[in-house]
Amino acid sequence: MKSFSTLFLIVSLLLGATTQTSAQTKKYDIKSGIVTFDITIIMGDTKLANKSIVYFDDYGMKECKETYAGEKLSHYIFSDGQTLYRVVPAQKKVFKSGEAFRGTELRYDWDAASAKGEEQRNARKLANMVIAGKNCEAFQTTQKETIATFAGWNHILLFVEIRGGSTRSIIKAVKIEENIQVPGEKFKVPAGYALQ
Repeated sequence: MKSFSTLFLIVSLLLGATTQTSAQTKKYDIKSGIVTFDITIIMGDTKLANKSIVYFDDYGMKECKETYAGEKLSHYIFSDGQTLYRVVPAQKKVFKSGEAFRGTELRYDWDAASAKGEEQRNARKLANMVIAGKNCEAFQTTQKETIATFAGWNHILLFVEIRGGSTRSIIKAVKIEENIQVPGEKFKVPAGYALQ
């Protein structure tokens, strides 16, 4: 859905320099996991709800993000550590989306955000937040009329709230499974799918 794509773009712009991971060998501080997110977008009187599930391995160098419409898998993107792919199950198609310089997800990094953010985004540290049972660091940025709040644990971004005008967007982790076996198929082009 277009609204969710717009939300991701806004988050990417607000975090800016914190997203680069090409020089790293560890994006996160734990080896593997599965994180389920609830996504809510409120625009005036309209409320949209969705969910996504993120799988990662090799400390986040491999990632897969599934996006659902209700309980039905809409599409997913994955990174095999080198290339980013977008998969549309209904069409049995896979699209190459370029180099996987940051995987599918943004990395929580207060140090990087605050180093550049004080002048450009007015980044400020907040009290810790508990998200999906994890004690998360948190910070907030202000850019014109947009206020964004971020919270993360072990460099995994578990919460984003963006407020601007009559729009409010929330991405919140509701379940975290850490250091578990993630199927290798999550990071591969599915058999029988046409690669574009």
